[in-house]
Amino acid sequence: MILIELDLIEYSQCLEIQKRIVRRKILEGGPDVLLILEHPPTVTLGVRGKASDLLISPEEMSERGVAVHHIDRGGEATFHGPGQVVCYPIVDLKALGVSARRYVQGLEETIINTLADFDVGGVSQPKKVGVWTSSLDKIASIGVRIQRRITSHGFSLNVDLQMDPCELIVSCGMPDARMVSLNQLVPRPVTTDSVRNAVARAFAEVFGVNLEQGSLEEVMA
Repeated sequence: MILIELDLIEYSQCLEIQKRIVRRKILEGGPDVLLILEHPPTVTLGVRGKASDLLISPEEMSERGVAVHHIDRGGEATFHGPGQVVCYPIVDLKALGVSARRYVQGLEETIINTLADFDVGGVSQPKKVGVWTSSLDKIASIGVRIQRRITSHGFSLNVDLQMDPCELIVSCGMPDARMVSLNQLVPRPVTTDSVRNAVARAFAEVFGVNLEQGSLEEVMA
């Protein structure tokens, strides 16, 4: 599996990268890919997202420098921004030998194991996709799309968010949920680079894959 790490990248640009890799895998096959990156301030509305999930108008979002995108993943409203590690696995579930349900559970397990590296306890909750540090404190969001058994989108893990998503959106359709960051829960701040490394290790262990550093050129040619 190819690991590709990107810096801060616009959401729309990264979405097109995902679509191109998915199209190539459907038509020609090729390696599975794990993208790890960050986005500038962005709100995405999944297939169940509603206008009422936005707590301020699109015009106010723009004034605050927040882009808004309606997209084809599952779920509702999610915030992305600097200080958050975003992980987009593009994998063939049939070749990986897991069901869609087990895949999402594996993403939750990946996040929980990542948090454990920093001595923070994370849990999943019945009927609530994502990872939590308490019944109302959410630290990671998950939203995926599966097309002909090929996955796209993925999860975001809050490390040190600079904006409070709860001022902008009803996160994942849950008005009472609070979004927390890892650096609120550890005695000493951790870097996004250290969390990126922990995410890659945890993903490889959970799904039993070997990761090799690669480039966009080799998976999008």
